[in-house]
Amino acid sequence: MSRADILEAIKKNKPQSLSLPDLSVFQHEISPEILVADFIKTSTGNMSNVVDLTTSEVDLSVFLEEFIAENFPKATKFYDTRSSGKEIPENVDFQENIDLFIAEPKLGVAENGCLWLDEGILKHRVAPFACQHTLMVIDHHNIVPTMHQAYQILNINETGYGVFIAGPSKTADIEQSLVIGAQGAVSNTVILI
Repeated sequence: MSRADILEAIKKNKPQSLSLPDLSVFQHEISPEILVADFIKTSTGNMSNVVDLTTSEVDLSVFLEEFIAENFPKATKFYDTRSSGKEIPENVDFQENIDLFIAEPKLGVAENGCLWLDEGILKHRVAPFACQHTLMVIDHHNIVPTMHQAYQILNINETGYGVFIAGPSKTADIEQSLVIGAQGAVSNTVILI
């Protein structure tokens, strides 16, 4: 049997194309209160600390300054990606400990507590993994119920690299003992605004 005969036989036995499944089953309306409650539940389940300011009227910059001073009193080296934050140097020596990584993720997912960071936010991809603690500030209007809805919103072609982060680094590879911060941040705090 020749190569052409084999290819022709394969073409003849090719199954009919099927339409893509209807993903609308994953689309359902959820009230903002339930969405926030779900996000908090999954985030704390991922061992993140969540501070819910969605019903508070606070000056965020004042709150953050006080919160950081109270909760990270020994932090001296910061990597703040917010536009109003400190300048990020072109070259950062990640061999030195970055005490606190601060970012405003573009998107959060309620079903798993993930937060989306991309190169629009990250100047150095390794930054959220080469720090002691992460502090994420996210607007609760940017939380979607499921990963399906998150992927419908995200356009990786706009920014290139992107990553979902859910909670601090954790592993149980060594004698099945849970270790927090084995190869990344020791803690993750989410400020919901």
